[in-house]
Amino acid sequence: MDKFSDLPVFPIRISTPFAVGDVFSYLIIDEKIVLVDTGHYSDEAYETVKQHLRDHDLQVKDLDEIWLTHGHPDHYGQAVKLADRSGATVMGHPKDRTNFAANDNSELFEAFFDRHNIPETLTQQMLEQLEWLQQYQQPLEPQWISDGDHLSSGSIGAEVCLTPGHAPGHLSFVTDQGIIFSGDLLLGHISTNALINFDADTGQRNKSLLQYRESLQWIRKQEGVVMPGHGEQIDNITEVADHHLAEHKKRYQKIQQLLEQQSMSLIKLSQRMFPDAIKSGAIFLVLSEVLGYLDWGIKEGTIGLDEQKMEYERI
Repeated sequence: MDKFSDLPVFPIRISTPFAVGDVFSYLIIDEKIVLVDTGHYSDEAYETVKQHLRDHDLQVKDLDEIWLTHGHPDHYGQAVKLADRSGATVMGHPKDRTNFAANDNSELFEAFFDRHNIPETLTQQMLEQLEWLQQYQQPLEPQWISDGDHLSSGSIGAEVCLTPGHAPGHLSFVTDQGIIFSGDLLLGHISTNALINFDADTGQRNKSLLQYRESLQWIRKQEGVVMPGHGEQIDNITEVADHHLAEHKKRYQKIQQLLEQQSMSLIKLSQRMFPDAIKSGAIFLVLSEVLGYLDWGIKEGTIGLDEQKMEYERI
């Protein structure tokens, strides 16, 4: 971590059964013993965390606090198990309480897919994927923290920053020393998906990509080093954020070009944009991506939706 190497922050690489690959948790050894994210619920993930604690002459029972960036299984899945064995206080944002409760929102998703005339076979595939994820998480209700709150491990203080998009209550923790624990907000090697999700208070679908782009605009202005949920640390924060923003713009323009030729449904646009990804089983990620660009166009007034046909058109 270069100039940050003297800080008591230690990455824990946890292998996962998910397509995204390994996830990183971060152990802070200070006046308090803090774990930032936990990995998914599995014996293997638990043993990985235990081993890293042992490497520092610690045990699970020594954990004081767990700071959660968001409620996806690879980031919070074993928080309950660790907290039960340590008494650690678990902290997260209330906008992610549906995720933390391991509520898959299957009824809301099914209604959304039905409204957009997604083929039944693809709908069932996505619902089965949601159900499959349940085995890797244990429901919990963290101690709720909010944007602007301050956490501390002792010598390291951190501001809680709400950075939604990938998840409704996604948080980044910005330390006084210049380390940013960013969860899945900023990844160097891949683009983060702004997933279809629903507001925990209203049940309305969030405009995830628009939220995510605002969060990217925020983090591109930050200084220091990002310790991400996946991949290597990021020192060139602005460059990486700008790359992702530029890639969004290219895909948005491609969507507009396709709609200039003819109006299309969400599924038809998705098949035109990412046919290989759909064939590989990533239908939910593809629908989330394409829907985000359609939300963008509707906000800008360049794309409209024919509610009767459920087809999008260029205005």
